[in-house]
Amino acid sequence: MAFWFNKKKAPQKVDHSHVQPVVAAPATTRAVPFSASAFSPEEKPLLKLLVKPGVVPVLKAIPPPATPPPIPVPAPAPIGLKVRPKVDQRALYQQLMNSLYDAVLILDERGNVMESNIRVDELLGYTRDEAWDLPITTVIPGMNRQLFEHLKKNLVGNQHVLIDSRCFRKDGSSFTGEVGVCNITFMHGNNIIFTIRNIERRKNTLVDIKKLQVAIDHALSPMFICDEDETFTVANQLALDLFGLQTILDGKTIKLTHLLPQAANLFAEAVNGNPSTETLSLHRQGISVTFKLALTPIKNGDGIIGVAGSILLV
Repeated sequence: MAFWFNKKKAPQKVDHSHVQPVVAAPATTRAVPFSASAFSPEEKPLLKLLVKPGVVPVLKAIPPPATPPPIPVPAPAPIGLKVRPKVDQRALYQQLMNSLYDAVLILDERGNVMESNIRVDELLGYTRDEAWDLPITTVIPGMNRQLFEHLKKNLVGNQHVLIDSRCFRKDGSSFTGEVGVCNITFMHGNNIIFTIRNIERRKNTLVDIKKLQVAIDHALSPMFICDEDETFTVANQLALDLFGLQTILDGKTIKLTHLLPQAANLFAEAVNGNPSTETLSLHRQGISVTFKLALTPIKNGDGIIGVAGSILLV
């Protein structure tokens, strides 16, 4: 119920000097009519002190203070999912370089070393500080300036070049090296990376195999080598002629016991690690040939990787 204060006496000039003008409420607020019901019985006596004659009191609805936005809380990581830690790129790069088996040399455009890994010290004898600014010609004398420039042109299309070269250590000794060369972007600009691997033992093994092949081919008796499944892998021409084979490729599809069924027990003994010799006969195209067959296991560590055979005609 709103209160309106008007006197029934003759109108008198009212002094408004003590009344402050009412300012219109902002758009965000609205005027609310004054109601005595909004006050408690204890507060109603105070209305006479607040209300002045001839003035309609207006209460302003003050909006509630703006509450700050809630602070976002990061969602907890799912159970069982590990958060990936921040990686130190420099440390990761150095660990990767030192974990490589090959000796790695990163060269500038002049052919001087600007970075290396720990395998350079192990393989060539140069520490990281000693390898800094070392010309590649010190390690590979055949890599002269002209050849180096030619190599750079071949690497323009991001190609990879593999070369065999004689590599020299700090103490003057040398070895046969397999050198992989490719482009790499390192510390502004294009650089060339040389990866060097010692293949001296591999080369010596290949040389020994060639010597053995020549000895087998020129032997005066049939000789051959079979895998554990009895298929031929090596055979000289005399063995091919004895078994009626044209080339060794024919022997890769035929088992020894298919040509010599009576040699099955002999071959089983050889696979078990027991060399043995036995006299056998071979009948082919109406001709009977008697010979001694010797089978010997080929061991690699504790395992048998093949069987070597030789034949002596009697």
